[in-house]
Amino acid sequence: MSKIVNRLERISLFKNLQDDPPALEKIAALIRAKTYSRGSCIIREGESGDAMYILNRGTVRVEKKTLYRDKYTVANLQDDQNVFFGEVALMDNDVRSASVFAITAVECYVIRKDDFERLCEANPRIGFYVIREIARSLAGRLRKTTTDSATLIAALIHDDEAGE
Repeated sequence: MSKIVNRLERISLFKNLQDDPPALEKIAALIRAKTYSRGSCIIREGESGDAMYILNRGTVRVEKKTLYRDKYTVANLQDDQNVFFGEVALMDNDVRSASVFAITAVECYVIRKDDFERLCEANPRIGFYVIREIARSLAGRLRKTTTDSATLIAALIHDDEAGE
């Protein structure tokens, strides 16, 4: 359990609980380690999900599809980056927005939505801090997407004006 708690202390999602070992131990008690072989699909875009993943060992590729079904890599994530993915599944029942593939052999720590909800009901303070960090993460991604969209639109308008 202490190995899992040590990992949780380095994950930004749990940063407000770093000085609260009992809270981290409650989260660690939810976790199930799952391994994936090289090339395995961990999450598939478009499918429903009910768990989030903490990358404990290995490297993964986050991939999306364009409107024309072309695949492109969003990011390659390594275990030393202390990353997590699929966290939105803890808050809703929507479909996955990207796929995640194991580039190397991978071990993930998995937290299932039902378990997380039970933890939140029993420990609202823990739930508050984790959900607030998920919201901050999503807000940051939304701001980046908005900026990227504005840049793309400006480039398209500029190209269109240059072509006239």
